[in-house]
Amino acid sequence: EESGATFHTYLEHLVQGLQKEAKEKFKGWVACSSTDNTDLAFKKVGDGNPLKLWKAAVEVEAPPSVVLNRVLRERHLWDEDFVQWKVVETLDQANEIYQYVLNSMAPHPSRDFVVLRTWKTDLPKGMCTLVSLSVEHEEAQLMGGVRAMVMDSQYLIEPCGSGKSRLTHICRIDLKGHSPEWYNKGFGHLCAAEVARIRNSFQPLIAEGPETKI
Repeated sequence: EESGATFHTYLEHLVQGLQKEAKEKFKGWVACSSTDNTDLAFKKVGDGNPLKLWKAAVEVEAPPSVVLNRVLRERHLWDEDFVQWKVVETLDQANEIYQYVLNSMAPHPSRDFVVLRTWKTDLPKGMCTLVSLSVEHEEAQLMGGVRAMVMDSQYLIEPCGSGKSRLTHICRIDLKGHSPEWYNKGFGHLCAAEVARIRNSFQPLIAEGPETKI
């Protein structure tokens, strides 16, 4: 019970920090080149762990509450590696223990995550947030190949007029089985690709292929 309260306090601290970062326009981040109309940046964390904190952002053609629901409850619509999921325990209206499995490219095993996640939709200026952190739970037995670690995952969704939102995802995840060099070179691009997929899931399908000749 006490550790649960500590986690809640920490997540609350993350939400407040996220609002402060947004207010200060994310000062102190190092921008990287990115593709597909996404913004990518990183920040080093001085806690002895070599993994950087990454930030990927994109504009989405939907209001914040709808984008939040897409991230929170509709991952299957934008992540083809998302193969299993369950709510392990509902703590209250906006807090739960959630378990999910993501496929990995062969020969890597699938990744299993168990997180405490909390979300808010009543923030100033119509912002929404979703923050997650890995936890242990006796009812969350391993469903995937390897238990991965979400050290930090924060989604900030801000309205930007005309029913659109700016989606920012800050994350630091230890997928287990990769070198620090791989994280430094490749992980940020995975973060950027993720927010792009969320954005694209709201866009109408464009017919591809050659035009049909009559």
